[in-house]
Amino acid sequence: MTSAVAFIQWENYLKGPIGRGLFDHEPLTYSSSQARLHLLKPGDWLWLVSRAHDDQQYYFVGYLAIVGNQVNPPGSSAEKEFGRFAIVADPARSRNLGRAFPAEGILRVIHFESGKAIKLGASLGQSIQAIRFLTSADAKILNVALNRILSGADRFLDSPLGLWTKCDRIFAEYFLKDWLTRHQPLAFLLYDSPPALTPGAPIFIHSDRNLRLVATFRESQFIAGHKNTVDAAERVSERERIWVTYRAATVDPPTKPDFDAFWERQNGVRALFIMDNLFPVSQACPFGHYGRALQWGYPIGVGYRYLTLSQCVLLLRYAGAPQDVTEVYLRTLLQG
Repeated sequence: MTSAVAFIQWENYLKGPIGRGLFDHEPLTYSSSQARLHLLKPGDWLWLVSRAHDDQQYYFVGYLAIVGNQVNPPGSSAEKEFGRFAIVADPARSRNLGRAFPAEGILRVIHFESGKAIKLGASLGQSIQAIRFLTSADAKILNVALNRILSGADRFLDSPLGLWTKCDRIFAEYFLKDWLTRHQPLAFLLYDSPPALTPGAPIFIHSDRNLRLVATFRESQFIAGHKNTVDAAERVSERERIWVTYRAATVDPPTKPDFDAFWERQNGVRALFIMDNLFPVSQACPFGHYGRALQWGYPIGVGYRYLTLSQCVLLLRYAGAPQDVTEVYLRTLLQG
């Protein structure tokens, strides 16, 4: 059994070849101009990756259980728009995943049958334009990740269920002031890959030698904005997206030139996560105190650390979280 990954344009995924969603089309087919598509045979699998227009994130939007190959008639609308070569899939064993399965992190760690992984810093979109075949290990990674998504998050107590991070005092004060004023979600910029957590998980923010804030995780995103990894045009485009979507409307935002200078001076950012429901820690809680309880040394140079269930509960207690807030987080943690 062979598995492969192919790219599909977002609009084609949404509309499909006859103006409906790809997975609403009968028969369920995927077409390409690449003859290598017909290396896949009945019993094989094709994973489809697309990039959403609004958030610019890559997703495994679905997988197809192949039952046959066909050739689109020369001159037909399907041949002109999508390509000559097509596979037919069994809709009962195929699945439309929508945005449930983020793709970028996994695509950058699998090696593919060619033995050529996506190069560090390479544009992901360009790297998966050609249909790429998976090794058996690659396929296993995808299936394990898919099963975790379909069955809910891993329920082992040592799984990542919360997040600890740190920032300068000025940013901690900004986050709290903005939340108390606007009650709108806020973006925390990272120089690391985006964290993978269940929406609703707790975030603990350390600043100025103390635990300062607790917030609620909502989502995370890759940002194609850092230097030496993408072309200049995309870097600027991402900078503008972040400014308009997450910074311009906040309380006392920087001037646009200052934001642009920050972006370039910091060598851009790798990711962000969105948070809301911020509240301040009710009493001084220095790292020297809660760090010993976590059995941590101070994580110098670390953007964030994942927390287990027991660590999350411990920090909620140290943070003086109200009982009703703690109960909400506990429900999320136990479900996650």
